[in-house]
Amino acid sequence: MRRILQLAAIGLLCVVFVPGCSRRKPRPVAPRPPAPRPTAATPAEQARNAVVAYMQHLQDGDYPAAYALLSAESRKRHPREEFERMAKQGVNLYDLSSAHAALVKPDRVEVTLRMEEDPVEATVVAAKQGGKWYVVYTRGRPGVPYP
Repeated sequence: MRRILQLAAIGLLCVVFVPGCSRRKPRPVAPRPPAPRPTAATPAEQARNAVVAYMQHLQDGDYPAAYALLSAESRKRHPREEFERMAKQGVNLYDLSSAHAALVKPDRVEVTLRMEEDPVEATVVAAKQGGKWYVVYTRGRPGVPYP
């Protein structure tokens, strides 16, 4: 009986340890292809993104963030307090996914947005200053800035 137990123990050890001692080389892992590099957004896309962010901040009631996206000239014309007071009077709701942009000049883009409640579109102008795009708001309401 003792002999049977010894043989069973030896057999168990062989089953556990012998497969790990094989001389097979590990299968090489195929190298991963390099991650695609993000393409730089065009000036029109960058301006569109700035306008969409501006409108989203207005719709969310984050007036300081919206104000920060105004051009320097627009901030000169409209002090922060005036801007916030006018913005709180109401903002049109736009389908921000509908925004499309057209480059007018190298530093000026027109972004068109479709309103959610009406079949009307609004055009917002963005200007490039210091390498970034900002919303031009000279008159009207913050949610419908007329250049």
